[in-house]
Amino acid sequence: MRWLGSWISKMASIKLVAIFAIVIVSAVVGLVWPFFTNLHLNPLPSTTHMWHMGKGSQYDPEMVYRVSFNNTNFTADIKFLPIQDNNQSLLVQIKPIDGNKIINQTVQIGLVYDYPNVLPEAKPYFDILDQSVFSMRDYATVDQYLAKGAEWGDLYIGANHEKLTVTDVGTMSFGFGSANAYMLSYRMGANENKFWIVDNLPLPVKAQVYNFDGTVDYTFELVSLKAPSTPGLS
Repeated sequence: MRWLGSWISKMASIKLVAIFAIVIVSAVVGLVWPFFTNLHLNPLPSTTHMWHMGKGSQYDPEMVYRVSFNNTNFTADIKFLPIQDNNQSLLVQIKPIDGNKIINQTVQIGLVYDYPNVLPEAKPYFDILDQSVFSMRDYATVDQYLAKGAEWGDLYIGANHEKLTVTDVGTMSFGFGSANAYMLSYRMGANENKFWIVDNLPLPVKAQVYNFDGTVDYTFELVSLKAPSTPGLS
């Protein structure tokens, strides 16, 4: 029976070695796998530019938009004021197209560009700006890649799953002039909703967005820009 006891002892030793080897391999895989996973999920080069809401606001640009939302049309002159005590404010001048009185409103910039406490006469217009010019905060309060094919976020429209993606890059013309821009888009039924970003400008410069029934929900475009200190813009 000695041979049986020796055999059992050898098998137990082999089992312990095998278990030890599995533990070592698992530990190595656990350390290395996230590295390869990140390489797979983040293939964009480290030199790719990035953008977030508010990027370039420190250069105090003044941006005039033409906005159309349902049957409401107006221009919004949005001026980024100099930073004071680590805070920055916007001076927004609303000019309704129908000739109603001009509205001036100063607000402090928040993290999500949300301004609930404004004058009663300014609130309807700020509600529109909240859903249009400032709406990119839903996808870019943190840095996002400016590169063709970069995905900025998921959208669930009814039963459809869409992704907001950079689909075009290059020199493009706008109401304020030409600039190197990045177009982001996603499908809305038979139409394509589009947004245009210019690096170092703190807000999108143009958008065209449809409802699910194919009617236009809103449009806006930057028609005048004063940004003499902003890098990359002449």
